[in-house]
Amino acid sequence: MVVESGGEKSDPTHCFRRLTEYSCWANEAWIDFIERTLPSDEFLVKRMSHILLGEDAWFRRMAGAAVDPDVWSVLTFEQMRKRLAQHCDVYESLLRGDLTRPIDYTRFTGETYRSPISDILVHLSHHGAHHRAQMATHISAQGVTPINTDFIQYCLVNRL
Repeated sequence: MVVESGGEKSDPTHCFRRLTEYSCWANEAWIDFIERTLPSDEFLVKRMSHILLGEDAWFRRMAGAAVDPDVWSVLTFEQMRKRLAQHCDVYESLLRGDLTRPIDYTRFTGETYRSPISDILVHLSHHGAHHRAQMATHISAQGVTPINTDFIQYCLVNRL
């Protein structure tokens, strides 16, 4: 059976919307999977927490607020779900704004930079995918089959 992907739309935010919705979908799938399958695996819980805490840091930078540098602390599953819901709302709000707006920020290394919101959204999508791949590799080494949260899987499952 062949199922075609939806392709590009005329809305200039289409690709960014797809990336942010994908990130929310994949993060939710991993939170559910970890809680159901390996809830005490520190590697998994710490990386899933880090994905969300990293998003928090960037959202705070974009809002001009102080950033908590402790992006490797561990969240409970309830805290993860609450943050995920908030993040999906923040993404939606950002997509209604100017994605070319530059953000001045200081990295945790002390270096200062300026990046447009669009680049930050791409970074967040890739950052999450990177750590979800680490989690998949980690559980595969334990003989556990990871869930498929590839971007194309998101598109196929959601018939996009």
